[in-house]
Amino acid sequence: MTTTVHDPVCHMDIDPATAAGKSEYNGQTYYFCSLGCKKAFDKEPEKYLDKTDEHAHHH
Repeated sequence: MTTTVHDPVCHMDIDPATAAGKSEYNGQTYYFCSLGCKKAFDKEPEKYLDKTDEHAHHH
């Protein structure tokens, strides 16, 4: 079974092994479906983390 992670920008579920990009922020690694999402996150990480923290444990 493949473990998926949540793209904090577009909220897509993606496989970390095939993610288009990843960023480290506050000691945590975030994965992205595209370089566009990665660039948006890198520019304003707090903007996206405020929305994703409360949904991090939903399945």
